[in-house]
Amino acid sequence: MSEHHVYFAIFNFDHDPAQLDVLMGQSADDYWRKGESFSDANPEAKHRQNRWIVSSQLDQNASHRDHFEKLLLKLQRLSVPVNNLPADYRFGIGVSQYFFMDDPSFYLPTEILNGFQALGFNISFDQLGLDHGTGN
Repeated sequence: MSEHHVYFAIFNFDHDPAQLDVLMGQSADDYWRKGESFSDANPEAKHRQNRWIVSSQLDQNASHRDHFEKLLLKLQRLSVPVNNLPADYRFGIGVSQYFFMDDPSFYLPTEILNGFQALGFNISFDQLGLDHGTGN
């Protein structure tokens, strides 16, 4: 099991995630298969969905900028296949929680944010879920 600190995932499909390699034109960095354990340490915790994952593949000590810059380079090569995914497939960018907890002033340079926006990704760091509707 790999650690993914900044990653892109495709999900909401019911076939083996490795089958997406052909459509995407490359292998994923990791695959999650529904029903498999998250880890040997906690075998009863199971994946609830299939995922095809491409990550920065940098360790936790790398800077936020380095993580996002490396993922952006990978996604730029995948822009055509991502745009050709079946309409019912979902995809998005994920970030490990420690990024929010360790650095609440999370910063990325404009050129990296613009690179993601050019690919159709709006990057938002609001992960706290504080707004539960009016009156809260």
